[in-house]
Amino acid sequence: MKVLVYGSGGRDHCLADSYGDSQHVDKVYLVPGNPGVRYTPKGQRGLIELVDLRDFGAVADFCAENQVDLVDVGSENPLEEGLIDVLNDRGIRTIGPKKEYVKIESERAFTDDLLKKIGVPKPEYEVFDEPGKAKDYVRNIGYQVVVKANGLAAGKGAIVCEDVSDAEVAVERIMVEKVFGDSGNRVVIEERKYGTEISFFAYLDGKHAWPLRMFAQDYKPAFDPDDTEAIEKFGGNLNTGGTGCYCPHKLVTPWLVNRIIKEIVNPTVNEIYNHLGWDYKGVLYFGLNLDPYESLDVFEINVRHGDPEWEVLARKLSTDLYEIGSAVCDGTLDTIKQVWNKQHYVDVIAMEGRSKASRGWNKGYPGRYGKGHQIAGLEELEKGVSVYFAGVDENQEKGLVTYGGRVLHVIAGDPTLEGAREKAYRNIEKLTFVDHNNNGANCMRYRKTIGL
Repeated sequence: MKVLVYGSGGRDHCLADSYGDSQHVDKVYLVPGNPGVRYTPKGQRGLIELVDLRDFGAVADFCAENQVDLVDVGSENPLEEGLIDVLNDRGIRTIGPKKEYVKIESERAFTDDLLKKIGVPKPEYEVFDEPGKAKDYVRNIGYQVVVKANGLAAGKGAIVCEDVSDAEVAVERIMVEKVFGDSGNRVVIEERKYGTEISFFAYLDGKHAWPLRMFAQDYKPAFDPDDTEAIEKFGGNLNTGGTGCYCPHKLVTPWLVNRIIKEIVNPTVNEIYNHLGWDYKGVLYFGLNLDPYESLDVFEINVRHGDPEWEVLARKLSTDLYEIGSAVCDGTLDTIKQVWNKQHYVDVIAMEGRSKASRGWNKGYPGRYGKGHQIAGLEELEKGVSVYFAGVDENQEKGLVTYGGRVLHVIAGDPTLEGAREKAYRNIEKLTFVDHNNNGANCMRYRKTIGL
């Protein structure tokens, strides 16, 4: 069978790699992909092939001409732009929701209202279309808030506020300065909750829900809590698309799994199928908060796998991914058995750090970052350590170079979480992003507390 994965980030590389492990798959096309894949074993032997297509009609033509059996769309933007609809109109089997259904991620206010209506727990919130009214609101309430852009913002649209001043600045940045573009025309101001983040995923096939009974913890803040110097330079510990992850989650028990499915997943899926009437085929991602008193809240729902959560869950999952994907398309998820291996996995993301620019310095991700730094040391990584490439490019002289803020994922597995952490950090320390403008210094940075 032939599978096409649409995307170019680490999550998409990981999806392609997982399909390549299937006994049913003899070819995976990664569209448009990224050049780092060519440096991997599956890329070098042609099992995963990069195809540089971006026009949706051209993707559909390619699938028809090459007899692609299944297309998995990894990220939210092509889903919102209607790639699934284009492919389905051509009779191509897909994993991912239609354009209409993406609003459960792309319109926070819609989703918050839906959850409130069906009684799924979530923080108190208000929605605003005018910055003046939003600022008046945060001045008058008595608790800390999170200010969120209503639309898509690459996982960075939520600003956590310590006080009223922070909240006013957040409203100004999102609604007036338009740091997230038109996604910030409307904001959701939500009560800030304290606790532990839990990422929960379920596949839907239009009839059934197939909750993954395995949880990951994502680390969204850019810096470790004790990295006070960096936090001060950036004006706070800014949220990112994720800086690392581990699974299985330390706090999740079988009792809590059942509770999440009963209180959150089942009511939401029932609303999607039976009241909204959506023929939803794809992934639902529930971003949850578990507070110290074991209260649960939903703070977001997304329409795709998490990044970096999928990178660790995919290593943990033993069930054949093609069989899962095919069941999503056929409406037969109830026939698929869920199998997980016994390992713990830790993903540490290598990011662009401070680097010398032609004039002055780049602060590094999540601020302005440099590009074109040679990635050295990949050949020194231990056998069994997985690398998934995200923000990379290829240079004729330097080979692989950095191109984005989150550059690559280093994932290690071990029978214990401590062992997986030690292995992941031992290997990421072998890598260098060579800053040729600064005497070859290493401008790579990463968080040190993933999995603690």
